[in-house]
Amino acid sequence: MIQYMSLKDCVYNYISEKINDGSLKPDDKINEQHISDALNVSRTPIREALIQLASDGYLENTPRRGFRVKFLDIKKARELYEIIGILDGRIAYETVELISDENIKQMQFLAESMDSAISQGLSSKYYELQLMFHDTYINLYSNETMISTLNQMKNQFLRKYYKFDDPEKELEILKQTNLEHFEIIRLFREKKKDELERYIRDVHWAADTAMFDSL
Repeated sequence: MIQYMSLKDCVYNYISEKINDGSLKPDDKINEQHISDALNVSRTPIREALIQLASDGYLENTPRRGFRVKFLDIKKARELYEIIGILDGRIAYETVELISDENIKQMQFLAESMDSAISQGLSSKYYELQLMFHDTYINLYSNETMISTLNQMKNQFLRKYYKFDDPEKELEILKQTNLEHFEIIRLFREKKKDELERYIRDVHWAADTAMFDSL
């Protein structure tokens, strides 16, 4: 059956894409009339989308200022990395005995696809693929509260891909990050639970790299 997006979802996607491509920057006020004109929708789905975006961590709503793009500084980014690393690492630890050969093949395919995205300069595609990579094992875990908390932490990052002034630096960082994905695959394959948890927590989500996600 074909599924259609609700008007609220259309507005949600429209605003989040504007944040991701830099059209909307930290502390920019959301102009509801502009959105209404651009999408030809009423204020009701716009308000619903704004409330959802605020709940997901993209926007903040303050009295007399309205909805604005949330600012994420380096200190907050580092704190989020620490929490995400702990949660992601523990989930990986708990799913080592659950992951199948097919799951590992899928992760290998996604890591190779990320290599291809990097070589073609497709940062946004890289981000989509790396989400799928981690979801391969995260979705095997039965603790829905932990998964929900992890996703809420990830949603605090407004821009869904790294962005650099220096393309060479971007290439270097993305290549290194994807090498870490291949190492994660190796540790899953060899069922090294403790080493896998430490690697994801202390290397893959190292706080020192949080600067690339701050806005």
